[in-house]
Amino acid sequence: MRTWNPFTLLVSGTAARRSLTVLITLLSGLISACSSETTDRSPSDTFCYNEPDGIGSLDPALASYQSAVWATGHLFTGLVELDSALQVAPGIARSWEVDDKGLVWTFHLRSDVWFHEDPCFGSQRSRRVTAHDVQYSLERICDARTKSTGLWAFRTRIEGAQDFHDATREQRATSHEPRATSHISGINALNDTTLTIRLTQPFAPFLVVLTMPYGYVVPREAVETYGADFGQHPIGTGPFAFDHWTQDVELVLKRHARFHKIDTTGRRLPYLNAVRITFLRDVKNEFLEFTRGTYDVVTSIDPSFAPSVYEIGGGLKEPYTRFHLHRAAAQSVEYYGILLDTSFAAAKAVPLATQRLLRQALNYAIDRHRIVTYVLYGRGIPAHHGVLPPSMPGFDSTIVGYRYDPDRARELLAQAGFPNGKGCPPLLLQLGNNPRTASVAEAIQQQWREIGIHVELRQVDFPQHLAMVRNGDLAMWRTSWIGDYPDPENFLALFVTSNRAPNGPNTTQISDPELDQWYSEALSPKLSFAERSDRYHRMERRIIEEAPWIFLYHDVLVRLTQPTIHGFHLDGSGRLLLERVTKTSSNERTQTSNTDGSDT
Repeated sequence: MRTWNPFTLLVSGTAARRSLTVLITLLSGLISACSSETTDRSPSDTFCYNEPDGIGSLDPALASYQSAVWATGHLFTGLVELDSALQVAPGIARSWEVDDKGLVWTFHLRSDVWFHEDPCFGSQRSRRVTAHDVQYSLERICDARTKSTGLWAFRTRIEGAQDFHDATREQRATSHEPRATSHISGINALNDTTLTIRLTQPFAPFLVVLTMPYGYVVPREAVETYGADFGQHPIGTGPFAFDHWTQDVELVLKRHARFHKIDTTGRRLPYLNAVRITFLRDVKNEFLEFTRGTYDVVTSIDPSFAPSVYEIGGGLKEPYTRFHLHRAAAQSVEYYGILLDTSFAAAKAVPLATQRLLRQALNYAIDRHRIVTYVLYGRGIPAHHGVLPPSMPGFDSTIVGYRYDPDRARELLAQAGFPNGKGCPPLLLQLGNNPRTASVAEAIQQQWREIGIHVELRQVDFPQHLAMVRNGDLAMWRTSWIGDYPDPENFLALFVTSNRAPNGPNTTQISDPELDQWYSEALSPKLSFAERSDRYHRMERRIIEEAPWIFLYHDVLVRLTQPTIHGFHLDGSGRLLLERVTKTSSNERTQTSNTDGSDT
């Protein structure tokens, strides 16, 4: 959500001097918010970071973008969560099982999980979480009156969720309360600590879906008390509780004293006493303030700073080596899609859809390592092993994808009837308006020219670009896929016939009965993860052979933290986990070496 930004106003003369004074005053306030001591906490136990994109709401039902996902992750928990290896681990649920048909999931809840203290609970100030709260929270996501961005996660998967949504949609015009008198038939709280969820069909990744913000648990009392303002006054069960929020200035969270997690020494988490989030919009100023110690972590660096900060290959240059560097392969993949369905006019116009050898040749002609090294400054991993990113559970490095082999590319072109590119018409590659993707495309355009293939680049605004992709208006286009949850299903679903665009994410319109069969088999929760992965690996090998994509690279997440920060963990999901983070004061610093993807 973009809001008014006092740091980017264009002014002149007297107005400029007045605005500069305002800027200095606001910036000083932001700095002091993270560096000044208060009567009950010191800088050494307050973690501060900046959100240049802002936060519109702290309601997990609306957490569809990174800044909201991070903030709600501090405030809420769900039935299950992801551990450091991105495997499903107990959360509010201590255990679970699924029936023989893979349809009914039964969850057994802990009895020691407490909501944050708040007047909405009356004189008791808080209470324990029950299975009825979980039922309420999932139904709230499916309630049309909530207008949740997470409806897609449950509507067609939980029995009765669609009917419930339709019924509440009819009530939307006459009621502001996001509750219905009936319930979703597939969700039942059997008692305070037992919940069952019945699915419409087997779906093995269901547990992983529940780790998203849309699976977080909220109390009915808070929603009913604060109504439409719940997102400005959230109550959850997470390691930190809401303290105060000054819009466009700071959001402060305080330690949840009754958080249910305890470390191996018996100490209750979290270690930090508070979290402060500021909203400095200018990422250049954000980085400068990080170097001055204002922020404990920086998650993005303006591209104009990159050559000064990073070595070729991704390491840090002086004087930035004093910071801790964390890197992890993002759960994403960058690629150029190719339309394979010749019933679309765009696919008929060029030989890409009908010439698999041509598609393979284009893949072999790309030097991904050189692009990642010199164009992306190491902030990428060549997509040499198929669809799945290296950080994804189930990734298999033995899968042989495409590596740079221009001689093989020329052989394939000759076999396709285009020796040295002769006879192949010029191709069009459309991109969104993004400088980084344009730089990558220009490098690939040159590499394709070296084997005789001429490609024109065209950039359009991303909303228009995405609409054209979904409508089948392009023969070849650039896009990426960022995983919604860490399960291979979320990526391989892009190659299933039933998911063909515009009704699903299969924008290449590939249709292969064996791909569909392997995908369907992998949805059974009765299979072990290794057995499920075997089906996905079969799919990947077939996809590499058919080449509906030009595989490019997987993004690398990069975080810099202060040398005073310890226990910081970065994984491919890009989460900001703070419950085990500690912070030492400047005079307590220990000398540690830079890290590369590991805790410090």
